[in-house]
Amino acid sequence: MSVEQLVYIAFFIGLLSAASLPLGALTTLIWRPGDRAIAWLMAFGAGALLSAVTIDLFAPAIHNGYFFASAIGAITGSLFYLFLNHQLNEQGGFLRKTATTIQYFRNRHKKRRQRLQNSLDNLPFFKELPDHEQALFLEALQSEYYAENDILYHHSDCKNAFYIIEHGTVKLRDPDLGLKTFRALSHGEAFGRMAFFSSLRNATLAQAASDLMVWRLDRQTFNTILSKTDTLPEILANYVQYNSELRTYLLSRHRMNEVQANSHLQTICDSLLHRRCLPEPELEAMDIELAWKRLMHARRFELFEHCDAALKELIAGKLELRTLYAGQTIFSNRSKADRLYLLESGEVELIDPNLQRFGFEMLKPGDFFGAKAFVVGGKHSNSAIAKADVRFWVLNKSDFLYLLRQLDPLYTHLKNYFKTSDIKQYLIQEQKLPESQAQEWLKRSLTRLLPGQLPSLEALSHSFRQHKAAYLAIWLGIMLDGIPESFMIGAHMTDGHMISMSLIAALFLSNYPEALSSSASMREQGISFNKVFSAWFFLMLMTGIGAALGSLLLNGANLISFAVISGMAAGAMLTVIAETMLPEAYLKGGSIIGFVTLIGFLTAVLFKTLDTGMM
Repeated sequence: MSVEQLVYIAFFIGLLSAASLPLGALTTLIWRPGDRAIAWLMAFGAGALLSAVTIDLFAPAIHNGYFFASAIGAITGSLFYLFLNHQLNEQGGFLRKTATTIQYFRNRHKKRRQRLQNSLDNLPFFKELPDHEQALFLEALQSEYYAENDILYHHSDCKNAFYIIEHGTVKLRDPDLGLKTFRALSHGEAFGRMAFFSSLRNATLAQAASDLMVWRLDRQTFNTILSKTDTLPEILANYVQYNSELRTYLLSRHRMNEVQANSHLQTICDSLLHRRCLPEPELEAMDIELAWKRLMHARRFELFEHCDAALKELIAGKLELRTLYAGQTIFSNRSKADRLYLLESGEVELIDPNLQRFGFEMLKPGDFFGAKAFVVGGKHSNSAIAKADVRFWVLNKSDFLYLLRQLDPLYTHLKNYFKTSDIKQYLIQEQKLPESQAQEWLKRSLTRLLPGQLPSLEALSHSFRQHKAAYLAIWLGIMLDGIPESFMIGAHMTDGHMISMSLIAALFLSNYPEALSSSASMREQGISFNKVFSAWFFLMLMTGIGAALGSLLLNGANLISFAVISGMAAGAMLTVIAETMLPEAYLKGGSIIGFVTLIGFLTAVLFKTLDTGMM
């Protein structure tokens, strides 16, 4: 047989063996198999493939006396597959199969717990706790996600929680420095704990510098742990009393003198030792009447000016009173506008970076500020600085959205507010949008505005970028699974014999359930049928091309080289079977899967007997 004929035959056989891949994708148009059906098909295919790998690839090498060459090739192929598979899974390729998805999240959970343990070890008191009390901490921490630029807490907030970074970075911003970043934190570091253990308001602002996952422990859960442990209250009391970092925090951040700091620390220790809990923060009493009176005569926000007294009373119930010192920054230019402000007492200066010093606006009690950026979901176009000690009301976005859902008149006022020229001019002058773009944005926002929602200037058309990246990783993962079988075909044809029917049948039978299972899983991830089918169709072509190239490049190879190449392909395929096919089959089908695997194995052997009978 000429080399050219060998290449064409290898290409055709590669296509034939992989034709079941697009067939599996097509099947999902008329049949979405249940878990048991997928499990049986997967186990049958795995058994057939096991037969082909052992009989058609390993057996010839062993028969020719090249076991060690075949074994070295198998180990190399397996390790190479595992390395590439790990890299692709980290980018989203694990979604191609249920088994790889489950294994990915299982490994991820294990690593997360270990990282959390290492992070807690950095806390001054944690290492002194016995193992069972450490375990209570590990079980109590909750995982939370924040998108880039999200604010975890503002200065003057009382979040009653502390955080440990699992993944991503956090910027701590100092209100005494114009909310400039004074410290950047990364994975494993804790923050918010000084305010948490001192039972005071947060003295800094914490913002996600990237997409962020954190572990969070709230005060109520922590007090529950304190009540269940024997040693933690005493260990924590010693930390509060003798560790200097908490005392320094009170003196520098909350501007206490020595007497005040000592008294506050003693109060914490007494609560820990006698009540077995942290003291509750001393918050300013909720004064709805005071907030309502301020709202009745508030200025600089047309939306609330049209609300009647009854509606303003309901809004007042969501306002929270805050206090800051002279010289501290309330919000900075280009920061995310996630709350609305109303000045109660003192003076606030709005500093516009585009204006000269004499053009800055001075706010008086009763003035709203940060309002327009708040309702359009944008960023502040100026900075707000306390010129004297100030008290101000804040309305968080979550509370405002709740009011919009519950109060139809407020929702109506909001729609009318977006129709005013005030908002359009703000978008053009402050947010720097071209007039046509501002007009289009307002039109689209009004069309899509629903109760309980606000538009967002930052919500641009990039929602599919991560989805596309994950799809690419899935496709590469599928291709990785198919590379070994194209090697098998090309390698098998280099020994001068026609490829066996058992190998072709085994590959065809194993490819179909793999494609069916993966296609169903990918469709559940929201990937369109056209993309799923294209992935399998191109993989079929690449399998044919890979087989053709393999037969061309390995033509004339000696028996040792053939044993190594066959071993590499077989090792990779055995790893695929053990890592994805059989685990997924057992997960979905139970103990019967062992028997179904045997049936698949015997079916492939039956084709081998047909090969023998034809020779």
